[in-house]
Amino acid sequence: MFDLAKKLFPYLIPYRGRVLVAVLLSFALAAIKGAQAYLVKPIFDQGLNSGSSWQDVIVLALTLLALGVINFPCRFFHFYWLRMVVDGATCTIRTEIYNKLQRLSLPFYTANKQGVLLSTVLNDTQIFAGGFRNSIDLIREPLTAAVMLGLALWRDWQLTLVILGVTPLFLIIFIFSGRRVRSHQAEVQEELSLMTHNLSEGMGGQKIVKAFNLQEYIVGRFTNTQNRFFRSVMKTTMVEEMAHPLVELVGAIAFSGVVVFAYYRIQSGALSTGGFISFIAALALLMDPIRKFSQANVKLNQASAAYQRIANLLKMEEERTSGEVVSFAFHDQIELNGISFRYESSDSDVIRQLSLTIRQGEKVALVGLSGSGKSTLVNLLLGLYPLNQGEIRMDGVVLDQIPLASLREQFGLVCQDIFLFNDTVRENLTLGGSFSDQQISAALEVAYADQFVTELPDGVDTIIGDRGTRLSGGQQQRLTIARAFLQNPPILLFDEATSALDNESEKLVQQALDRLAADKTVIAVAHRLSTISSFDRIYLLNQGEVVESGDHQQLMARNGEYARLYQLTVH
Repeated sequence: MFDLAKKLFPYLIPYRGRVLVAVLLSFALAAIKGAQAYLVKPIFDQGLNSGSSWQDVIVLALTLLALGVINFPCRFFHFYWLRMVVDGATCTIRTEIYNKLQRLSLPFYTANKQGVLLSTVLNDTQIFAGGFRNSIDLIREPLTAAVMLGLALWRDWQLTLVILGVTPLFLIIFIFSGRRVRSHQAEVQEELSLMTHNLSEGMGGQKIVKAFNLQEYIVGRFTNTQNRFFRSVMKTTMVEEMAHPLVELVGAIAFSGVVVFAYYRIQSGALSTGGFISFIAALALLMDPIRKFSQANVKLNQASAAYQRIANLLKMEEERTSGEVVSFAFHDQIELNGISFRYESSDSDVIRQLSLTIRQGEKVALVGLSGSGKSTLVNLLLGLYPLNQGEIRMDGVVLDQIPLASLREQFGLVCQDIFLFNDTVRENLTLGGSFSDQQISAALEVAYADQFVTELPDGVDTIIGDRGTRLSGGQQQRLTIARAFLQNPPILLFDEATSALDNESEKLVQQALDRLAADKTVIAVAHRLSTISSFDRIYLLNQGEVVESGDHQQLMARNGEYARLYQLTVH
Protein backbone atom coordinates (compact mmCIF):
# COMPACT_ATOMS: atom_id res chain seq x y z
CA MET A 1 0.00 0.00 0.00
CA PHE A 2 2.77 2.44 0.93
CA ASP A 3 4.67 1.33 -2.16
CA LEU A 4 1.67 2.34 -4.27
CA ALA A 5 1.49 5.69 -2.46
CA LYS A 6 5.10 6.36 -3.50
CA LYS A 7 4.17 5.62 -7.11
CA LEU A 8 1.23 8.02 -6.88
CA PHE A 9 3.28 10.86 -5.44
CA PRO A 10 5.01 12.07 -8.66
CA TYR A 11 1.63 12.52 -10.35
CA LEU A 12 0.41 14.70 -7.47
CA ILE A 13 3.31 17.17 -7.65
CA PRO A 14 1.66 19.45 -10.27
CA TYR A 15 -1.36 19.67 -7.95
CA ARG A 16 0.57 19.93 -4.68
CA GLY A 17 -1.18 23.16 -3.64
CA ARG A 18 -4.66 21.66 -3.95
CA VAL A 19 -3.50 18.39 -2.38
CA LEU A 20 -2.17 20.33 0.61
CA VAL A 21 -5.45 22.24 0.97
CA ALA A 22 -7.44 18.98 0.65
CA VAL A 23 -5.32 17.40 3.40
CA LEU A 24 -5.74 20.46 5.65
CA LEU A 25 -9.48 20.35 5.04
CA SER A 26 -9.35 16.70 6.15
CA PHE A 27 -8.16 17.94 9.54
CA ALA A 28 -10.97 20.50 9.58
CA LEU A 29 -13.63 17.90 8.69
CA ALA A 30 -12.32 15.53 11.36
CA ALA A 31 -12.40 18.34 13.94
CA ILE A 32 -15.97 19.28 12.96
CA LYS A 33 -17.14 15.68 13.39
CA GLY A 34 -15.39 15.52 16.75
CA ALA A 35 -17.04 18.76 17.88
CA GLN A 36 -20.47 17.49 16.80
CA ALA A 37 -19.98 14.27 18.76
CA TYR A 38 -18.69 16.24 21.76
CA LEU A 39 -21.84 18.41 21.87
CA VAL A 40 -24.08 15.36 22.29
CA LYS A 41 -23.35 15.21 26.05
CA PRO A 42 -24.21 18.86 26.87
CA ILE A 43 -27.29 18.62 24.63
CA PHE A 44 -28.66 15.70 26.69
CA ASP A 45 -27.30 16.70 30.09
CA GLN A 46 -28.01 20.45 29.84
CA GLY A 47 -29.93 21.47 26.74
CA LEU A 48 -32.74 18.91 27.23
CA ASN A 49 -32.77 19.23 31.01
CA SER A 50 -35.91 20.89 32.43
CA GLY A 51 -33.72 23.21 34.50
CA SER A 52 -31.79 24.55 31.52
CA SER A 53 -32.19 28.16 30.40
CA TRP A 54 -33.16 29.33 26.92
CA GLN A 55 -29.76 30.92 26.70
CA ASP A 56 -28.08 27.50 27.09
CA VAL A 57 -30.32 25.98 24.41
CA ILE A 58 -29.71 28.86 21.98
CA VAL A 59 -25.93 28.67 22.48
CA LEU A 60 -25.96 24.92 21.78
CA ALA A 61 -28.23 25.35 18.73
CA LEU A 62 -26.12 28.18 17.30
CA THR A 63 -22.96 26.14 17.88
CA LEU A 64 -24.42 23.20 15.94
CA LEU A 65 -25.56 25.58 13.18
CA ALA A 66 -22.10 27.17 13.00
CA LEU A 67 -20.48 23.75 12.68
CA GLY A 68 -22.88 22.91 9.83
CA VAL A 69 -22.13 26.20 8.05
CA ILE A 70 -18.36 25.67 8.39
CA ASN A 71 -18.71 22.03 7.27
CA PHE A 72 -20.36 23.01 3.95
CA PRO A 73 -17.45 24.86 2.26
CA CYS A 74 -14.87 22.57 3.87
CA ARG A 75 -16.56 19.46 2.55
CA PHE A 76 -17.30 20.98 -0.89
CA PHE A 77 -13.78 22.21 -1.58
CA HIS A 78 -12.20 19.10 -0.09
CA PHE A 79 -14.02 16.74 -2.46
CA TYR A 80 -14.11 19.12 -5.45
CA TRP A 81 -10.37 19.73 -5.38
CA LEU A 82 -9.74 16.08 -4.66
CA ARG A 83 -11.71 15.14 -7.78
CA MET A 84 -9.81 17.77 -9.77
CA VAL A 85 -6.50 16.31 -8.60
CA VAL A 86 -7.59 12.72 -9.29
CA ASP A 87 -8.97 13.38 -12.78
CA GLY A 88 -6.05 15.63 -13.70
CA ALA A 89 -3.51 13.05 -12.55
CA THR A 90 -5.43 10.31 -14.39
CA CYS A 91 -5.23 12.33 -17.61
CA THR A 92 -1.49 12.72 -17.03
CA ILE A 93 -1.04 8.96 -16.59
CA ARG A 94 -3.18 8.14 -19.62
CA THR A 95 -1.20 10.61 -21.74
CA GLU A 96 2.06 9.16 -20.43
CA ILE A 97 0.95 5.66 -21.43
CA TYR A 98 -0.20 6.78 -24.88
CA ASN A 99 3.03 8.72 -25.37
CA LYS A 100 4.95 5.57 -24.41
CA LEU A 101 2.97 3.49 -26.89
CA GLN A 102 3.94 5.87 -29.70
CA ARG A 103 7.61 5.32 -28.88
CA LEU A 104 7.61 1.53 -28.77
CA SER A 105 8.95 -0.46 -31.68
CA LEU A 106 6.91 -2.21 -34.35
CA PRO A 107 7.92 -5.68 -33.01
CA PHE A 108 6.17 -4.72 -29.75
CA TYR A 109 2.90 -4.20 -31.61
CA THR A 110 3.41 -7.45 -33.49
CA ALA A 111 3.75 -9.31 -30.19
CA ASN A 112 0.85 -7.62 -28.33
CA LYS A 113 -2.89 -7.53 -28.95
CA GLN A 114 -4.43 -4.16 -29.71
CA GLY A 115 -7.36 -4.77 -27.37
CA VAL A 116 -5.03 -5.54 -24.46
CA LEU A 117 -3.19 -2.25 -25.02
CA LEU A 118 -6.51 -0.37 -25.25
CA SER A 119 -7.54 -1.93 -21.94
CA THR A 120 -4.35 -0.69 -20.30
CA VAL A 121 -4.87 2.86 -21.59
CA LEU A 122 -8.56 3.03 -20.65
CA ASN A 123 -9.47 0.47 -17.99
CA ASP A 124 -6.28 0.12 -15.97
CA THR A 125 -5.91 3.88 -15.69
CA GLN A 126 -9.52 4.14 -14.50
CA ILE A 127 -8.90 1.55 -11.78
CA PHE A 128 -5.69 3.33 -10.87
CA ALA A 129 -7.72 6.56 -10.61
CA GLY A 130 -9.89 4.79 -8.03
CA GLY A 131 -6.71 4.26 -6.04
CA PHE A 132 -6.03 7.99 -6.29
CA ARG A 133 -9.45 8.85 -4.92
CA ASN A 134 -9.13 6.44 -2.03
CA SER A 135 -5.55 7.44 -1.18
CA ILE A 136 -6.89 10.64 0.41
CA ASP A 137 -9.30 8.47 2.43
CA LEU A 138 -6.21 6.94 4.01
CA ILE A 139 -5.45 10.41 5.37
CA ARG A 140 -8.94 11.72 6.10
CA GLU A 141 -10.53 8.64 7.66
CA PRO A 142 -7.68 7.80 10.10
CA LEU A 143 -7.76 11.47 11.19
CA THR A 144 -11.49 11.24 11.84
CA ALA A 145 -11.02 7.92 13.63
CA ALA A 146 -8.24 9.39 15.78
CA VAL A 147 -10.44 12.35 16.80
CA MET A 148 -13.36 10.05 17.66
CA LEU A 149 -11.10 7.66 19.54
CA GLY A 150 -9.65 10.58 21.51
CA LEU A 151 -13.16 11.78 22.38
CA ALA A 152 -14.19 8.26 23.41
CA LEU A 153 -11.12 7.95 25.64
CA TRP A 154 -11.89 11.33 27.20
CA ARG A 155 -15.53 10.41 27.81
CA ASP A 156 -14.77 6.96 29.28
CA TRP A 157 -11.42 5.26 28.82
CA GLN A 158 -12.69 1.98 30.25
CA LEU A 159 -15.45 1.65 27.66
CA THR A 160 -12.91 2.59 24.98
CA LEU A 161 -10.71 -0.36 25.99
CA VAL A 162 -13.57 -2.65 24.93
CA ILE A 163 -13.40 -1.09 21.44
CA LEU A 164 -9.63 -1.36 21.29
CA GLY A 165 -9.88 -5.04 22.19
CA VAL A 166 -11.33 -5.88 18.75
CA THR A 167 -8.80 -3.80 16.79
CA PRO A 168 -6.65 -6.86 15.88
CA LEU A 169 -9.72 -8.35 14.17
CA PHE A 170 -10.02 -5.25 11.97
CA LEU A 171 -6.35 -5.55 11.01
CA ILE A 172 -6.76 -9.23 10.09
CA ILE A 173 -9.72 -8.35 7.83
CA PHE A 174 -7.80 -5.53 6.13
CA ILE A 175 -4.69 -7.63 5.48
CA PHE A 176 -6.56 -10.74 4.29
CA SER A 177 -8.98 -8.90 2.00
CA GLY A 178 -6.20 -6.73 0.57
CA ARG A 179 -4.05 -9.69 -0.43
CA ARG A 180 -6.94 -11.63 -1.93
CA VAL A 181 -8.24 -8.66 -3.90
CA ARG A 182 -4.79 -7.91 -5.32
CA SER A 183 -4.36 -11.47 -6.61
CA HIS A 184 -7.88 -11.68 -8.07
CA GLN A 185 -7.72 -8.20 -9.61
CA ALA A 186 -4.77 -9.19 -11.80
CA GLU A 187 -6.96 -11.95 -13.27
CA VAL A 188 -9.87 -9.52 -13.71
CA GLN A 189 -7.74 -7.09 -15.69
CA GLU A 190 -6.29 -9.85 -17.86
CA GLU A 191 -9.78 -11.10 -18.77
CA LEU A 192 -10.98 -7.54 -19.34
CA SER A 193 -8.09 -6.98 -21.74
CA LEU A 194 -9.03 -10.09 -23.72
CA MET A 195 -12.67 -9.02 -23.80
CA THR A 196 -11.66 -5.57 -25.08
CA HIS A 197 -9.51 -7.25 -27.73
CA ASN A 198 -12.39 -9.47 -28.87
CA LEU A 199 -14.65 -6.43 -29.03
CA SER A 200 -12.06 -4.53 -31.08
CA GLU A 201 -11.67 -7.46 -33.50
CA GLY A 202 -15.41 -7.88 -33.92
CA MET A 203 -16.01 -4.21 -34.62
CA GLY A 204 -12.99 -3.79 -36.89
CA GLY A 205 -13.63 -6.90 -38.99
CA GLN A 206 -17.26 -6.25 -39.90
CA LYS A 207 -16.69 -6.71 -43.63
CA ILE A 208 -15.39 -10.27 -43.12
CA VAL A 209 -17.96 -10.98 -40.39
CA LYS A 210 -20.81 -10.14 -42.72
CA ALA A 211 -19.26 -11.72 -45.83
CA PHE A 212 -18.84 -15.09 -44.06
CA ASN A 213 -21.96 -14.86 -41.85
CA LEU A 214 -19.80 -14.96 -38.73
CA GLN A 215 -22.16 -13.04 -36.44
CA GLU A 216 -22.94 -16.02 -34.21
CA TYR A 217 -19.30 -17.11 -34.13
CA ILE A 218 -18.09 -13.62 -33.16
CA VAL A 219 -20.79 -13.24 -30.50
CA GLY A 220 -19.91 -16.70 -29.17
CA ARG A 221 -16.22 -15.77 -28.83
CA PHE A 222 -17.16 -12.54 -27.07
CA THR A 223 -19.61 -14.33 -24.77
CA ASN A 224 -17.00 -16.91 -23.72
CA THR A 225 -14.52 -14.16 -22.90
CA GLN A 226 -17.17 -12.17 -21.09
CA ASN A 227 -18.17 -15.20 -19.01
CA ARG A 228 -14.55 -15.69 -17.92
CA PHE A 229 -14.39 -11.99 -17.07
CA PHE A 230 -17.62 -12.29 -15.06
CA ARG A 231 -16.28 -15.24 -13.06
CA SER A 232 -13.05 -13.41 -12.25
CA VAL A 233 -15.02 -10.29 -11.23
CA MET A 234 -17.19 -12.36 -8.90
CA LYS A 235 -14.09 -13.71 -7.15
CA THR A 236 -12.99 -10.16 -6.40
CA THR A 237 -16.54 -9.12 -5.51
CA MET A 238 -16.86 -11.98 -3.03
CA VAL A 239 -13.77 -10.83 -1.13
CA GLU A 240 -14.75 -7.16 -1.39
CA GLU A 241 -18.33 -7.67 -0.23
CA MET A 242 -17.23 -10.09 2.49
CA ALA A 243 -14.86 -7.53 4.00
CA HIS A 244 -17.52 -4.84 4.59
CA PRO A 245 -20.02 -6.95 6.58
CA LEU A 246 -17.13 -8.52 8.52
CA VAL A 247 -16.07 -5.04 9.60
CA GLU A 248 -19.65 -4.31 10.63
CA LEU A 249 -19.89 -7.65 12.47
CA VAL A 250 -16.76 -6.90 14.49
CA GLY A 251 -18.19 -3.44 15.18
CA ALA A 252 -21.45 -5.01 16.37
CA ILE A 253 -19.52 -7.31 18.72
CA ALA A 254 -17.69 -4.31 20.15
CA PHE A 255 -20.93 -2.32 20.44
CA SER A 256 -22.67 -5.17 22.30
CA GLY A 257 -19.83 -5.31 24.80
CA VAL A 258 -19.99 -1.54 25.23
CA VAL A 259 -23.76 -1.61 25.96
CA VAL A 260 -23.38 -4.25 28.67
CA PHE A 261 -20.40 -2.52 30.30
CA ALA A 262 -22.03 0.92 29.97
CA TYR A 263 -25.12 -0.30 31.84
CA TYR A 264 -22.90 -1.29 34.75
CA ARG A 265 -21.10 2.10 34.62
CA ILE A 266 -24.35 4.09 34.56
CA GLN A 267 -25.83 2.08 37.43
CA SER A 268 -22.75 2.73 39.53
CA GLY A 269 -22.98 6.48 38.79
CA ALA A 270 -19.61 6.59 37.01
CA LEU A 271 -21.23 7.61 33.69
CA SER A 272 -24.14 9.94 32.89
CA THR A 273 -26.78 9.21 30.27
CA GLY A 274 -25.56 12.16 28.19
CA GLY A 275 -21.98 10.95 28.51
CA PHE A 276 -23.03 7.49 27.34
CA ILE A 277 -24.94 8.90 24.35
CA SER A 278 -21.95 11.11 23.49
CA PHE A 279 -19.73 8.02 23.70
CA ILE A 280 -22.10 6.08 21.42
CA ALA A 281 -22.11 8.99 18.95
CA ALA A 282 -18.31 8.98 18.93
CA LEU A 283 -18.36 5.19 18.48
CA ALA A 284 -20.80 5.43 15.55
CA LEU A 285 -18.69 8.12 13.93
CA LEU A 286 -15.61 5.98 14.59
CA MET A 287 -17.11 3.00 12.74
CA ASP A 288 -17.78 5.07 9.60
CA PRO A 289 -14.08 5.85 8.92
CA ILE A 290 -13.20 2.23 9.71
CA ARG A 291 -15.69 1.08 7.05
CA LYS A 292 -14.36 3.62 4.57
CA PHE A 293 -10.81 2.62 5.39
CA SER A 294 -11.76 -0.97 4.58
CA GLN A 295 -13.22 0.11 1.23
CA ALA A 296 -10.12 2.22 0.50
CA ASN A 297 -7.94 -0.77 1.31
CA VAL A 298 -9.78 -2.89 -1.28
CA LYS A 299 -9.66 -0.15 -3.95
CA LEU A 300 -5.98 0.52 -3.35
CA ASN A 301 -5.15 -3.15 -3.79
CA GLN A 302 -7.12 -3.15 -7.03
CA ALA A 303 -5.17 -0.05 -8.06
CA SER A 304 -1.92 -1.79 -7.16
CA ALA A 305 -2.69 -4.64 -9.57
CA ALA A 306 -3.65 -2.13 -12.28
CA TYR A 307 -0.51 -0.10 -11.75
CA GLN A 308 1.63 -3.21 -12.13
CA ARG A 309 0.37 -3.60 -15.69
CA ILE A 310 0.88 0.11 -16.34
CA ALA A 311 4.39 -0.02 -14.87
CA ASN A 312 5.28 -3.06 -17.00
CA LEU A 313 4.26 -1.12 -20.10
CA LEU A 314 6.11 2.04 -19.06
CA LYS A 315 9.28 0.01 -18.50
CA MET A 316 9.29 -1.36 -22.06
CA GLU A 317 12.32 -0.41 -24.11
CA GLU A 318 11.57 2.36 -26.59
CA GLU A 319 12.77 2.76 -30.13
CA ARG A 320 16.11 4.51 -30.25
CA THR A 321 15.72 8.21 -30.95
CA SER A 322 19.29 9.49 -31.05
CA GLY A 323 22.29 8.73 -33.23
CA GLU A 324 25.87 9.79 -33.69
CA VAL A 325 24.78 12.01 -36.58
CA VAL A 326 22.95 15.10 -35.33
CA SER A 327 21.06 15.78 -38.59
CA PHE A 328 20.91 13.97 -41.90
CA ALA A 329 19.83 14.70 -45.48
CA PHE A 330 20.10 12.02 -48.19
CA HIS A 331 22.00 13.01 -51.35
CA ASP A 332 24.11 10.07 -52.59
CA GLN A 333 23.24 6.37 -52.24
CA ILE A 334 21.79 3.59 -50.08
CA GLU A 335 23.90 0.46 -49.53
CA LEU A 336 22.65 -2.86 -48.16
CA ASN A 337 25.70 -4.90 -47.20
CA GLY A 338 25.13 -8.59 -46.45
CA ILE A 339 21.99 -8.01 -44.41
CA SER A 340 20.01 -10.84 -42.82
CA PHE A 341 16.78 -10.63 -40.85
CA ARG A 342 14.24 -12.92 -39.24
CA TYR A 343 11.08 -12.14 -37.32
CA GLU A 344 10.98 -13.19 -33.66
CA SER A 345 8.15 -15.62 -34.38
CA SER A 346 10.09 -17.28 -37.24
CA ASP A 347 12.78 -19.97 -37.23
CA SER A 348 14.24 -18.97 -40.59
CA ASP A 349 15.61 -15.79 -42.13
CA VAL A 350 13.28 -13.70 -44.26
CA ILE A 351 16.26 -11.82 -45.71
CA ARG A 352 19.48 -13.77 -46.33
CA GLN A 353 22.89 -12.15 -46.88
CA LEU A 354 21.36 -9.58 -49.21
CA SER A 355 23.48 -6.84 -50.79
CA LEU A 356 22.46 -4.12 -53.24
CA THR A 357 23.01 -0.42 -53.91
CA ILE A 358 20.44 2.27 -54.75
CA ARG A 359 21.79 5.57 -56.05
CA GLN A 360 20.21 8.97 -55.66
CA GLY A 361 17.66 9.61 -58.42
CA GLU A 362 17.35 5.92 -59.38
CA LYS A 363 14.04 4.14 -59.64
CA VAL A 364 14.41 0.65 -58.22
CA ALA A 365 11.79 -2.09 -58.03
CA LEU A 366 11.64 -5.10 -55.72
CA VAL A 367 9.62 -7.96 -57.18
CA GLY A 368 8.99 -11.59 -56.34
CA LEU A 369 6.46 -14.03 -55.02
CA SER A 370 4.60 -13.43 -51.77
CA GLY A 371 6.89 -14.02 -48.79
CA SER A 372 10.09 -13.32 -50.70
CA GLY A 373 11.03 -10.43 -48.38
CA LYS A 374 10.06 -7.37 -50.45
CA SER A 375 7.96 -5.54 -47.85
CA THR A 376 10.37 -6.61 -45.12
CA LEU A 377 13.12 -4.69 -46.93
CA VAL A 378 10.93 -1.57 -46.86
CA ASN A 379 10.44 -2.03 -43.11
CA LEU A 380 14.19 -2.39 -42.60
CA LEU A 381 14.93 0.78 -44.59
CA LEU A 382 12.50 2.67 -42.35
CA GLY A 383 14.28 1.35 -39.25
CA LEU A 384 11.14 -0.43 -38.07
CA TYR A 385 13.07 -3.61 -37.23
CA PRO A 386 16.68 -4.20 -36.17
CA LEU A 387 18.93 -6.25 -38.46
CA ASN A 388 20.22 -9.63 -37.34
CA GLN A 389 23.32 -9.34 -39.51
CA GLY A 390 25.01 -6.89 -41.89
CA GLU A 391 24.41 -3.17 -42.18
CA ILE A 392 22.49 -0.58 -44.16
CA ARG A 393 24.26 2.67 -45.01
CA MET A 394 22.88 5.92 -46.35
CA ASP A 395 25.55 8.22 -47.81
CA GLY A 396 28.10 6.04 -46.03
CA VAL A 397 26.44 6.47 -42.62
CA VAL A 398 25.21 3.32 -40.85
CA LEU A 399 21.45 3.48 -40.29
CA ASP A 400 21.83 2.99 -36.53
CA GLN A 401 23.88 6.20 -36.35
CA ILE A 402 21.08 8.31 -37.84
CA PRO A 403 18.34 9.53 -35.44
CA LEU A 404 15.12 7.73 -36.34
CA ALA A 405 13.20 10.96 -36.85
CA SER A 406 15.83 12.21 -39.33
CA LEU A 407 15.96 8.82 -41.05
CA ARG A 408 12.21 8.63 -41.59
CA GLU A 409 12.05 12.21 -42.83
CA GLN A 410 14.01 10.97 -45.86
CA PHE A 411 11.17 8.66 -46.93
CA GLY A 412 7.64 9.14 -48.17
CA LEU A 413 5.61 5.94 -47.83
CA VAL A 414 2.69 5.00 -50.08
CA CYS A 415 1.55 1.47 -49.36
CA GLN A 416 -1.28 -0.98 -49.91
CA ASP A 417 -2.40 -0.73 -46.28
CA ILE A 418 -3.92 2.74 -46.47
CA PHE A 419 -4.28 4.65 -43.21
CA LEU A 420 -6.25 7.86 -42.98
CA PHE A 421 -7.45 9.60 -39.83
CA ASN A 422 -11.10 10.26 -39.06
CA ASP A 423 -10.52 13.92 -39.81
CA THR A 424 -10.63 16.39 -42.67
CA VAL A 425 -8.84 15.99 -45.98
CA ARG A 426 -6.68 18.97 -44.99
CA GLU A 427 -5.52 17.39 -41.71
CA ASN A 428 -4.82 14.06 -43.41
CA LEU A 429 -2.56 15.82 -45.89
CA THR A 430 -0.75 18.22 -43.59
CA LEU A 431 -0.49 15.88 -40.56
CA GLY A 432 -0.29 18.89 -38.27
CA GLY A 433 2.24 20.71 -40.44
CA SER A 434 1.90 24.26 -41.72
CA PHE A 435 1.05 24.34 -45.43
CA SER A 436 -0.72 26.99 -47.51
CA ASP A 437 -3.91 26.36 -49.48
CA GLN A 438 -1.86 26.71 -52.66
CA GLN A 439 0.52 23.95 -51.57
CA ILE A 440 -2.39 21.68 -50.67
CA SER A 441 -4.08 22.35 -54.02
CA ALA A 442 -0.84 21.59 -55.87
CA ALA A 443 -0.45 18.29 -54.00
CA LEU A 444 -4.03 17.28 -54.79
CA GLU A 445 -3.52 18.16 -58.45
CA VAL A 446 -0.36 16.04 -58.70
CA ALA A 447 -2.27 13.11 -57.18
CA TYR A 448 -5.29 13.53 -59.51
CA ALA A 449 -7.32 14.11 -56.35
CA ASP A 450 -8.31 17.74 -56.89
CA GLN A 451 -11.53 16.98 -58.78
CA PHE A 452 -13.12 14.56 -56.30
CA VAL A 453 -12.00 16.64 -53.29
CA THR A 454 -13.62 19.73 -54.82
CA GLU A 455 -16.88 17.75 -55.13
CA LEU A 456 -16.88 16.81 -51.42
CA PRO A 457 -19.44 18.71 -49.27
CA ASP A 458 -16.83 20.89 -47.56
CA GLY A 459 -13.92 20.42 -49.94
CA VAL A 460 -10.60 19.94 -48.13
CA ASP A 461 -12.40 20.53 -44.82
CA THR A 462 -14.65 17.48 -45.28
CA ILE A 463 -14.30 14.76 -42.63
CA ILE A 464 -13.63 11.51 -44.50
CA GLY A 465 -14.56 8.94 -41.84
CA ASP A 466 -12.67 6.28 -39.92
CA ARG A 467 -9.68 5.21 -42.06
CA GLY A 468 -11.20 7.22 -44.93
CA THR A 469 -14.24 4.94 -45.30
CA ARG A 470 -16.33 7.71 -46.91
CA LEU A 471 -14.01 7.57 -49.93
CA SER A 472 -13.38 4.85 -52.50
CA GLY A 473 -10.16 2.83 -52.38
CA GLY A 474 -8.68 4.75 -55.30
CA GLN A 475 -9.58 8.10 -53.72
CA GLN A 476 -8.01 7.05 -50.44
CA GLN A 477 -4.80 6.04 -52.20
CA ARG A 478 -4.62 9.29 -54.15
CA LEU A 479 -4.85 11.22 -50.88
CA THR A 480 -1.87 9.28 -49.52
CA ILE A 481 0.04 10.21 -52.69
CA ALA A 482 -0.89 13.87 -52.21
CA ARG A 483 0.27 13.57 -48.60
CA ALA A 484 3.64 12.19 -49.70
CA PHE A 485 4.01 14.99 -52.28
CA LEU A 486 3.24 17.64 -49.66
CA GLN A 487 5.86 16.27 -47.26
CA ASN A 488 8.39 16.35 -50.16
CA PRO A 489 10.86 13.62 -49.05
CA PRO A 490 13.92 12.80 -51.20
CA ILE A 491 13.07 9.06 -51.32
CA LEU A 492 9.71 7.50 -52.13
CA LEU A 493 8.71 4.02 -50.96
CA PHE A 494 5.87 2.41 -52.91
CA ASP A 495 4.79 -0.82 -51.21
CA GLU A 496 2.30 -2.48 -53.60
CA ALA A 497 0.45 0.83 -53.74
CA THR A 498 -1.92 -0.25 -56.55
CA SER A 499 -2.38 -3.98 -55.91
CA ALA A 500 -5.79 -3.67 -54.22
CA LEU A 501 -7.33 -1.35 -56.82
CA ASP A 502 -9.51 -1.94 -59.86
CA ASN A 503 -8.08 -1.22 -63.31
CA GLU A 504 -9.51 2.28 -63.63
CA SER A 505 -8.40 3.33 -60.15
CA GLU A 506 -5.01 1.70 -60.71
CA LYS A 507 -4.49 3.72 -63.88
CA LEU A 508 -5.22 7.01 -62.11
CA VAL A 509 -3.10 6.10 -59.09
CA GLN A 510 -0.23 4.95 -61.31
CA GLN A 511 -0.33 8.24 -63.19
CA ALA A 512 -0.27 10.07 -59.86
CA LEU A 513 2.67 7.96 -58.70
CA ASP A 514 4.56 8.76 -61.90
CA ARG A 515 4.00 12.47 -61.31
CA LEU A 516 5.08 12.16 -57.69
CA ALA A 517 8.21 10.18 -58.58
CA ALA A 518 9.68 12.79 -60.92
CA ASP A 519 13.15 13.85 -59.72
CA LYS A 520 12.91 11.50 -56.72
CA THR A 521 14.69 8.34 -55.67
CA VAL A 522 12.06 5.61 -55.85
CA ILE A 523 12.00 2.16 -54.25
CA ALA A 524 8.89 0.26 -55.29
CA VAL A 525 7.55 -3.11 -54.19
CA ALA A 526 5.50 -4.22 -57.17
CA HIS A 527 2.91 -6.93 -57.61
CA ARG A 528 1.96 -5.96 -61.16
CA LEU A 529 5.21 -5.97 -63.11
CA SER A 530 3.84 -3.85 -65.93
CA THR A 531 3.91 -0.84 -63.58
CA ILE A 532 7.70 -0.96 -63.15
CA SER A 533 8.88 -1.82 -66.67
CA SER A 534 10.45 1.65 -67.07
CA PHE A 535 12.44 1.47 -63.82
CA ASP A 536 16.24 1.78 -63.89
CA ARG A 537 16.81 -1.46 -61.99
CA ILE A 538 14.65 -4.38 -60.94
CA TYR A 539 15.61 -6.88 -58.23
CA LEU A 540 13.85 -10.24 -58.24
CA LEU A 541 13.78 -11.73 -54.73
CA ASN A 542 13.25 -15.36 -53.78
CA GLN A 543 13.30 -16.45 -50.12
CA GLY A 544 15.13 -13.30 -49.09
CA GLU A 545 17.84 -13.44 -51.75
CA VAL A 546 18.37 -11.53 -55.01
CA VAL A 547 18.16 -14.13 -57.77
CA GLU A 548 17.95 -11.78 -60.77
CA SER A 549 18.67 -8.09 -61.33
CA GLY A 550 18.76 -5.66 -64.24
CA ASP A 551 16.37 -3.42 -66.14
CA HIS A 552 13.18 -4.77 -67.73
CA GLN A 553 14.69 -5.41 -71.17
CA GLN A 554 17.73 -7.21 -69.74
CA LEU A 555 15.61 -9.45 -67.51
CA MET A 556 13.16 -10.28 -70.30
CA ALA A 557 16.08 -11.14 -72.61
CA ARG A 558 17.38 -13.66 -70.09
CA ASN A 559 14.03 -15.46 -70.24
CA GLY A 560 14.37 -16.45 -66.60
CA GLU A 561 12.08 -16.30 -63.56
CA TYR A 562 11.32 -12.58 -64.03
CA ALA A 563 10.23 -13.16 -67.63
CA ARG A 564 7.99 -16.01 -66.49
CA LEU A 565 6.38 -13.86 -63.76
CA TYR A 566 5.93 -10.98 -66.19
CA GLN A 567 4.11 -13.18 -68.67
CA LEU A 568 1.84 -14.40 -65.88
CA THR A 569 0.95 -10.89 -64.70
CA VAL A 570 0.23 -9.39 -68.12
CA HIS A 571 -1.95 -12.22 -69.39
